[in-house]
Amino acid sequence: MKMNKYIILVLLALVSLVSCEDFLDRKPLTQPSSDTYLSSEDQIRSYVNGLYMALPCLTQYGTGVRSQEKDSDNIVSEKYNARINGELTSFSGEKDWAEAYSNLRSVNWFFEYYRLPESDENEVTASLRGEVHFLRAWWHFDLLKKFANVPVMDAFWDGNATLEGLQIPASGRKDVALFILSDLEKAIGLLQGRRASSGLRINREAALVMAMNVALYEGSWEKYHKDDAFAAKHPDPQMFFSKVMEYGDSLFALMPPETGLNTVKTDPFGAVDGGEAFAHLFNRKDYSGVQEALFWKKYDMSQGVQHSLTSLLASGAVDSDAAAGLTKSLVDNYLNADGSFIVPSDPRFKDFNKTFSGRDPRLYETVMSTGHKFRSTTMTRPMRVAEYMYPGDASDEEVTAHNASINPPRLGGDGNGRNITGYHTALGVDTTYVSTTFWDTGLIIVRYAEALLAYAEAAEELGKCTDKVLAKTIRPLRERAGVAWRAPEADPSFTDYGYPLTPNMQEIRRERRSELALQGFRLDDILRWRGHEVLAGKRGRGAYFGNDGVLYRSFNRNDASVMEMVRNIPVDGDGWIDPLRDKLPAGYGFRPERDYLLPIPPDELSLDHELKQNPDWE
Repeated sequence: MKMNKYIILVLLALVSLVSCEDFLDRKPLTQPSSDTYLSSEDQIRSYVNGLYMALPCLTQYGTGVRSQEKDSDNIVSEKYNARINGELTSFSGEKDWAEAYSNLRSVNWFFEYYRLPESDENEVTASLRGEVHFLRAWWHFDLLKKFANVPVMDAFWDGNATLEGLQIPASGRKDVALFILSDLEKAIGLLQGRRASSGLRINREAALVMAMNVALYEGSWEKYHKDDAFAAKHPDPQMFFSKVMEYGDSLFALMPPETGLNTVKTDPFGAVDGGEAFAHLFNRKDYSGVQEALFWKKYDMSQGVQHSLTSLLASGAVDSDAAAGLTKSLVDNYLNADGSFIVPSDPRFKDFNKTFSGRDPRLYETVMSTGHKFRSTTMTRPMRVAEYMYPGDASDEEVTAHNASINPPRLGGDGNGRNITGYHTALGVDTTYVSTTFWDTGLIIVRYAEALLAYAEAAEELGKCTDKVLAKTIRPLRERAGVAWRAPEADPSFTDYGYPLTPNMQEIRRERRSELALQGFRLDDILRWRGHEVLAGKRGRGAYFGNDGVLYRSFNRNDASVMEMVRNIPVDGDGWIDPLRDKLPAGYGFRPERDYLLPIPPDELSLDHELKQNPDWE
């Protein structure tokens, strides 16, 4: 580890992350020289506030987490993800490695110079110390997911800045996971509950959910990768799955499932149905009264703390970097509202509007369909897919009025507002528009629903997923959204991960994808499940665009320029939009023998001879 690089990187990180500032970040993180600096509550809070700056945020320009899942099978972008196409180089891990360790250096500076005697600690200062344990766990978890075997930075290492001191061996991934959980357990013992800060600070409930996520990740990795080059030494997945349930039971004692979700009954924003109660988790400004928002980030335009996500999504952008669209695979994942699964080959799904009819309400809160509002610089109009009418089809007045109301997906045009699948992002769009480029909707970082999903999955892995477990985990999530509960049955059309799944596990994985879509979880799930079958040799499709379909017929076939645009939309042999047909004719080039992990940076290997490169990156 190149210590002088970390000192520089900390300062650079602070400059680059100013756009993520909220009220917690008003006092910048500094590096005071006094050994007595962290000796009062104000000084401790000021330093810890600065550590929040590196956590996920919505930036002033860009779609942030909503477009992150172009690294999976949920989003197709013309600027496709290099990792899932096998295009990374041995230098591709440098930024991730450096950022995580520079953040860990800042965290460990706190522990090195914390001078408040334990006898002088109060509930607030103890909780602040717990927040730092959480943050150290957060950045080690980031490293675990990306690199697996890494040096555990459990102390302030600046004193090791010699050639001899830099020879630090990596801990095995299992030991890294156990260290992360030990830090989180310390945090849980110190942190205040959510109520103390209304979720605006790291809290006990959020730490329990993170512990569940860490244990689930490592347990499933150890199970599904036990026979490949990425296997952990001395794997014990059952132990980790058991820990998920133990942490979950502790959380449920603090916040039972019936009170942890935002439902029609508990939604403070007046949701009229389950779909809206779900949608409000992504398009409101203040989540202090939403129990499901365990830990969230506040924005305030009056303070210049703002982002452009809402405006970008409302204008049609799916990815701020390039033209993009959500995938048919994601759309097909959602159940019917009566709880039955769909048959994707059913001809009715060639009709864009029927695709959304009678489905899980989270589908049309996540993917724009007829009735959802678009916004432009001059007007706001709802999407409407309907067959274009021509003179003679009805009276001139009726034809004019009908055609004026048609507003299909934005398949034409330039820039990142163009959609390449027919499926725009609806999640996070607040349709109560005001005339502004920037926005201040909040961002939930840790959500109660994650705990229900993790608990059910761990229980099924342990053979303990009884009807009682489903009744307090998966069922409440479905019923919150407005989906009728049915006992799991085998779905022959379910996503193929390359190995068989029980009906329970199919529904748990389906629910996870539906509930957490476009929130940054999908690639991690695919990787820990050893699910390269959903990526390698595949490429995402979009909506049906055959000339017998309503989406195709919503465009004016008498307009030469419109038809030129229509003819340039790539489709497969069955008429489904195939955006990367010409760019990636063989599908994504994900390399299962290599791409499950990022490469350790060559500079680090040359400095620390105790490190070993990840599989197939030599």
